[in-house]
Amino acid sequence: TFWRNMVQVLIMFSYTFFSGFSGTVLFEDWLRLTFNGFGSIPVLAVGAFDQDVPASEACKHPELYVVGREGQELNVQKTLQTFLAAVFHAFVIVSVTLLAYPGMDLWGAGDYYTYGSAVFTCLIIELTYRVAFLTCSHNKYTLGAIAFTLSMYVVFLLVYPCVPFIANIFEPNMYMVPFYMVSNANFWICILVIPMIGWSVDIFTSWMKSYCQDNLGLDEEDRESLGDDSSRSLLASNPSEWSLDSNDSALPELPQGTVSLTDFAQQNLRSYSITTSTRLAMRITLACGSVLLAMGFCVYTNSNKAAQLRVIYQMAKHGQTELASEITWGTLGGEVFHPHHCKPGPGPGLNIHKNITCTVTVPRDMKPPLLVYYGVGPFYQNIVTYLKSEVPKELMGQEVDEATREAKCLHKDVRETSDGKQIVPCGAKAFTLFNDTLELADQDGNPIQISKTGIAWPSDVNRYRNPADYGTRPNTKWLYELFPNVVNKKEGVKNEAFAAWMRPAALGRVWNNYGWVKETLKQDAKISFKIGSHFYATAESSKFFVITERNMFGGRHTALGIVLMMGGCACLLLALTVYCGRNEAQHM
Repeated sequence: TFWRNMVQVLIMFSYTFFSGFSGTVLFEDWLRLTFNGFGSIPVLAVGAFDQDVPASEACKHPELYVVGREGQELNVQKTLQTFLAAVFHAFVIVSVTLLAYPGMDLWGAGDYYTYGSAVFTCLIIELTYRVAFLTCSHNKYTLGAIAFTLSMYVVFLLVYPCVPFIANIFEPNMYMVPFYMVSNANFWICILVIPMIGWSVDIFTSWMKSYCQDNLGLDEEDRESLGDDSSRSLLASNPSEWSLDSNDSALPELPQGTVSLTDFAQQNLRSYSITTSTRLAMRITLACGSVLLAMGFCVYTNSNKAAQLRVIYQMAKHGQTELASEITWGTLGGEVFHPHHCKPGPGPGLNIHKNITCTVTVPRDMKPPLLVYYGVGPFYQNIVTYLKSEVPKELMGQEVDEATREAKCLHKDVRETSDGKQIVPCGAKAFTLFNDTLELADQDGNPIQISKTGIAWPSDVNRYRNPADYGTRPNTKWLYELFPNVVNKKEGVKNEAFAAWMRPAALGRVWNNYGWVKETLKQDAKISFKIGSHFYATAESSKFFVITERNMFGGRHTALGIVLMMGGCACLLLALTVYCGRNEAQHM
């Protein structure tokens, strides 16, 4: 349980670096409350049924009880080892999910709720794997507890966020999150990769301890400092040897009915144990390394194939940042265009000119459908006060009283205009809608159409409704009046650009789909980006538009593939180390 809680806390701590140190918790509140439930079931089962050695062996070797008597399993060294293991596993979860995030984002799964749910799912799976790995002897109850935990977690995801009635009571923004999470290939990469990395390192560490104890002639003190696993060597290789009947001489004779002598009560259930042998350690690290290499190569090559155009029309005064990701990993020089490639039009804006034209050259053929998305960052939509600054009932077309609006939309500026009109819908999220516009034209001045359908979750568009008195309510400022260049009167809150914006980004920058180009862009063709820059971004932030091909892993972002291949090589190196250690042991 110490390891479990440390991993969760370390993941939440690391998120503060991506949420402006605002204290936002990565996991949605009701999802996070389930952690102790899902995290305790397999631990309790192991605590009740796990056996280091069978009862008969414990009676034959009373010296084994020195482990508990001298606190060899609960001391400073053991605590430090557990802490370091927690740091490693938390680092793996955070790193892999962060690297997968750009691909998730381009598939509409980069919002705070979906990304947090994906990381939480990885945590639950890693937790159940770790319990299974540390268990000395498995029986039907320990295995059943693990299966029950995972199946109940799936049921929870199917019920809480996917049933409209329940989601509307607890957290409307969680509605249909699991569907978009599991529809994303990058999520499954995380689900597979994280346990494989953890398993490889854990089994190598276990093998290394056994190797040092068996071959290096360590004394008792050294064995204890390594975390003595010698008791595991007494595990029976044949599961039948674990079973003891009521007539076994190792058990004292008791009056009938005083104590239950059933296999369940006497911990004599049929059990299965796997010892960390050299062959097993080598096979697992070799298999995991090979799979990681193959997956990394697949992700990397698909990422490299995705042609793109990146036009940065406002660069942060301190230059590009990893957080804003103006230029993603693997981007070539001919694919990115900076503000000096743009010509300002008439009319000064707040920081930059309102009208900008950027003429760029297509670096290679780009085949439709081409995704157009915008980016702005640093921009923290994941700060708690921003996340909660909305009235869900108002977005769903229901009447709400002013007290509710004041409680949810804290600042008066996002509830009322300067002339006293009520802003509907209220809230910081709706009030800060990204309203920069983009028009594309070829070198002859002919427009390139951008389709603005299919850029938001259909479930969100269907969930939002305009009120019954929409457009006629007196003393009211509607969304289409605040952002006439983005939202038309007919759509109102059902506008897809608005629905996409209302899903706050998980990290300190925003990438949202803007539209689709459904024609081929030829290599060396000249394209004009006609940008209407209306969205106020501070001098510390960048703004950019991107046209990209999209495959199952997203667009151009080679970091995930590179890191997976590096992880695969590391696992293969562990396998080679085990192989060399086996040969050395054979010659000792």
